[in-house]
Amino acid sequence: MEKRRSFKLKLQSLFFLLITSSYLSSTFSLDFPPSSHGCFWTDSCQNKWFGGCGAGHVLIDYSDDCNGLCPQPGYDPCHPFYTHFHCCKSEAPKVTDKCAKCKSKVDFGDEYVCCMDCSDPSITDKATKVGYCKTGAELAVQQKLRETFKWVTGPWMPCSSPCDGGVRYRDMECYGQLEDMSIPHYPVDESRCSREEMPPEQEACNLKSCEDMAESDSLEGSKRSGMSAWLVMLLVLLSISAIGGLGFAGYTLYKRRTSTQQGFVYIMLEGYS
Repeated sequence: MEKRRSFKLKLQSLFFLLITSSYLSSTFSLDFPPSSHGCFWTDSCQNKWFGGCGAGHVLIDYSDDCNGLCPQPGYDPCHPFYTHFHCCKSEAPKVTDKCAKCKSKVDFGDEYVCCMDCSDPSITDKATKVGYCKTGAELAVQQKLRETFKWVTGPWMPCSSPCDGGVRYRDMECYGQLEDMSIPHYPVDESRCSREEMPPEQEACNLKSCEDMAESDSLEGSKRSGMSAWLVMLLVLLSISAIGGLGFAGYTLYKRRTSTQQGFVYIMLEGYS
């Protein structure tokens, strides 16, 4: 009976010592972060129930071997109920101009939040954009370039009717443009452009009556025919004048040749008479 009682007391004492040592270990062996930003694994093993990360840090994972990422490769394995903790410090993002190049980033409308190594960022407070990077990189924020949107119209299509009123259409799209004018404008959804500033997409055309157009065409045709008759008469008169002038010139030349006197001239020398 006494042996059982002593064994029970020893077992209770051992259990008490184990709990006490675990509590003291978790109280006095908490690791402080080696860096002021990002994430890190605790250097020493801590109790699974009483250990953890320091104030201002978030516990995101735990592992007996830090998932192979412990800072000391020659570490001793953790005792039962002990492990390494993966801690991250939440911080305000640092201003940068590199977030636009990262595929993994969080879009906050006017800003991008990313990790400096382009890994996935973790945001703990969307209002202040406070968060951390699991890889240990710094959290960063970048202001977006100011973007404007405008309607771009194409040329008018042919009118649907030559007269009596028709309709013509033109293509129209909404395009975006960044402050950096070296970047060409690009098509976006039509909802991004203002409906109040949207130019007309169709309009009436060829409103003149077909009868009026027929009358004006006939008048123009008569004018053209009258002008062509005058031109023909003028050409005839010019041709007649030219022929008459040539005939008169030929007759004059002929008369001059036929009116010249011909004969012999006798010269009397007094010395021989």
